[in-house]
This record gives sequence, C-alpha cells and structure tokens, in this order.
Amino acid sequence: MKLNLFDLLQASALDPDSPNILLNVRLSDLHQLVVDTIEATRERLLPLYMEAESDRSITKKEVAERLGVCETTVYNMTKDGRLHPFKVNGSTRYSLREVNSIINPSNDD
Repeated sequence: MKLNLFDLLQASALDPDSPNILLNVRLSDLHQLVVDTIEATRERLLPLYMEAESDRSITKKEVAERLGVCETTVYNMTKDGRLHPFKVNGSTRYSLREVNSIINPSNDD
C-alpha cells in the first residue's frame, strides 16, 4: 500500500502509538505535501468563512450601496419593518444576510 506524504501524516496524527520513522523525501513529494495541506485547509475553512461572511454586519451606507438606493430609503425600509437594525458599539448596523434576502428573495440565506 503506497501513501502520499499527506495521507501518511494524517494517518500518523490519528494514531497516538504511531512509531517514529525516518523518511527520505524527494523535493517534488514535499511540494505535493504543501499543495495537499493547503487544499485540505481550504476545504475545511471555506465553509466557515462563507458562513461568517453571510452573518457579517454592515453600515447604513453599505446597505444603500448594495440595494442601489439612498440612505433615506434605508431609513424608510427600517421604519416600515423591512430592515431590522441593531447597535454595535453605539453604531447602527444591519445584517448582511437580511439585506441579501431583500436583494434575492428566493435565497434561503
């Protein structure tokens, strides 16, 4: 059974009794280890980043820019209940997820 370096390291990390071994590694294999590690990290972190990005809060000005309206319209949308602002350190913020749901109502975000 032939394992690449990434798989070998993953397997040894899961086994606390894995033996110490001495390896001769070709530079190309080391390069592939770095590439595989970056890709595995990206696959793990991208969903977390996307979720955090959708939960981000934005300013009234950013809401107006995203909706293509003036800040007075954002105020009116808040007044009539279409937007629900909240305070962050005394600053009024809006949920990016809520704004995106106005832009694209069919989106479940």
